[in-house]
Amino acid sequence: MAITYTNHLDVDILSPLQEILNGEFTQAVSFDTDYVARGTNWFNLVPISDNTLEELSNGHIREYEILVQYYRILSGQSRKDTHIDATSNVIERFKRLIRNNTSYSDSNGQRFFNGRLESINYQPDNADLSSDIGLVEATFIANVLEVV
Repeated sequence: MAITYTNHLDVDILSPLQEILNGEFTQAVSFDTDYVARGTNWFNLVPISDNTLEELSNGHIREYEILVQYYRILSGQSRKDTHIDATSNVIERFKRLIRNNTSYSDSNGQRFFNGRLESINYQPDNADLSSDIGLVEATFIANVLEVV
């Protein structure tokens, strides 16, 4: 007999996070494991980990970690107003967006809770990228109650 299950990473984390981003930003959201150019600026979501936080009699609480990458094509001389400010405006808006959506529910119930950005890295290792590509990486963490 086949088991029944739910793909919690997709249903409770990635799809809601994509929906939240699409509701606020016009930038595309992709799910690439390696760099792929997607326009002039875009978000990329990469699953990092899935850990059990607590075992319950009817399920468990899991913590998911997602690397959120924001890519931006840069041109010309690096300047505060054209490079730093433009990028930090998007990231600050993203931080507020997640803060305003620490829990996410839809018509099927609660998807995640305790959603937060643990860290923002404005200078990640991007040696494999062209110098005209800016990259900021954020660590998104959220919990999911999985009933079994």
